[in-house]
Amino acid sequence: MKDVSIGICAHNEARRISTLLDSLLAQELPSEFLLTEIIVVASGCTDGTDVIVEERTKSDSRVVLIRENERRGKSSALNEILSRYRGDILVLVNGDARLLPGSLRGLVQEFNGDDRIQLACGYPTPDASPNPIVDMIEAVWWRLHNRTLQALSDRGRGNHCCDELMALRRGFTESIPGNVVNDGAYFGVLGALQGITVRFCPEAIVIVETPSNLNGLLQQRRRIVRGHRQVVQLLGARPFTLEGLVRSDPRLAARIVLSALSHRPAEAFAFLSLAGPLELLSHLLSFFDRTRSPEAPPAWPVVD
Repeated sequence: MKDVSIGICAHNEARRISTLLDSLLAQELPSEFLLTEIIVVASGCTDGTDVIVEERTKSDSRVVLIRENERRGKSSALNEILSRYRGDILVLVNGDARLLPGSLRGLVQEFNGDDRIQLACGYPTPDASPNPIVDMIEAVWWRLHNRTLQALSDRGRGNHCCDELMALRRGFTESIPGNVVNDGAYFGVLGALQGITVRFCPEAIVIVETPSNLNGLLQQRRRIVRGHRQVVQLLGARPFTLEGLVRSDPRLAARIVLSALSHRPAEAFAFLSLAGPLELLSHLLSFFDRTRSPEAPPAWPVVD
């Protein structure tokens, strides 16, 4: 029997944290696994997120609340979880996400019967955005993202986890640097340096929050680009992304893009027309950020 711990990093998620906890507590696991705890780090919350979680601890002893009076960033919250969890498998999920039925089963099943598996991640699917343009861009972006991770996992080359839902075996790591921007990319590259391939689990569907406008999307991409470059600085290797594949394996990149876009030519044209300039601008802004402040901040502004 393998014990499963879940860790949640949350900052001002009062609107969503109950839905996330409900989606987790309703999950059914294979008989070889047992969910023993859900650790929620409520970091600098001013909207009552911690109060909601505290109420849940009274009805289910598996829910554990850790309060951080100040918002010190996701890495700080992750280190709290990494130092306290007791399970054989640690599942990490964002506080603004929710799991579909069967997702947790699909994720932890990757660790069943093969001790070589150390790291696995789920299949992010964007929630509907109130902005139809953002909705379209996010849908295509995540489709490309997931097909890239699937292709790399199938070839034993996965070195990138999605931050929204991932799982790691006890002993994989005990901590993370205090200002890591993209923890999924960091864990993925750290694993690759140890000879570990990230397993991508399409059955582990996680619904993720999307920005409400183009500026929010730009700021999100700006942060992600900064985080990928930070991983290179910290570990000396780059996480594999579709952008990186264009340089290192253009044939594979072309197959991924064609498989994701060819069946909807109008959507493909709209996406490339909008996402291309947006991505270019995010890289320019990220370069400006690094020039102005080489060290990334531990906590980033919340994206609208």
